Amino acid sequence: MRLARKQFRDIRRGRISALKEVRRQQRIRNNLEKQLFRRLTSLFRKFARTKAFLYQEFGVFDLNTAIQDLNEELLPTMSQHYRKVFRNMYASSEEIYNLNRKEDEVFVMGRSVDFEAIVSSYYAGRTLVLSGISERLANRVNRIIIQGREENLTLTQIAQNIASKVTPITRGRAATIARTETHNAASFANHSYYQTVQTDLGMSMVKKWISTSDLRTRSAHSAANGQTRSMDEDFLIGGTPMGYAGDPKGGAKNVINCRCVIIYADEQDVVSD
Repeated sequence: MRLARKQFRDIRRGRISALKEVRRQQRIRNNLEKQLFRRLTSLFRKFARTKAFLYQEFGVFDLNTAIQDLNEELLPTMSQHYRKVFRNMYASSEEIYNLNRKEDEVFVMGRSVDFEAIVSSYYAGRTLVLSGISERLANRVNRIIIQGREENLTLTQIAQNIASKVTPITRGRAATIARTETHNAASFANHSYYQTVQTDLGMSMVKKWISTSDLRTRSAHSAANGQTRSMDEDFLIGGTPMGYAGDPKGGAKNVINCRCVIIYADEQDVVSD
């Protein structure tokens, strides 16, 4: 491992602007979110059009096969995306402290880490959720086919319904998934980075919940704005404990389309609003 030359007192940031930190994190996440949105939109549209074509040609649709087919494209896509998110978040944190890094390695305070193990652990916890996405989209196609058969529609008419009713929803579905999965992965990566800082380097870190101030923000998240905790303590979001924004412990009501940001700092740093 390559140890950073800086002393801990030099790594402390002193005064941290919450506004600048939020904008920095959001800029990274927004760019990654847009990339994933484009890939998912293309993937979902391809799935709908392919199933529509095959049904028109052969009149066959197997639900389990359809789920498997979509998973075979979706899961690798998401695994690659998580890896990119983690790399960006770790590199961004290193840049805050002006620590040099090699392009093909990942560091925490100048020390190399088992990056693949970190990403693999996170991905393993998401596979069930991701498979559920494939299942819901395949089930929607299946319902259209069942309804078409009940109405005595032709294969061509049913295929046209698949294309016309499934394809339009893929854009909105892709947007929600891209936003939620990117935000959750980035939040976990950020938390993982600073947890390592505290555990391996002996620094006492604190975290502060910052919510987005607009009408789309959940009331529970607005109320949580400014909550400060030690690294090992949970925030209390609407009565639900969460270690960080996007923490699956919060459930769907707290993580889907969340835009909150967590600011991490040494206990002696000052986070100004």
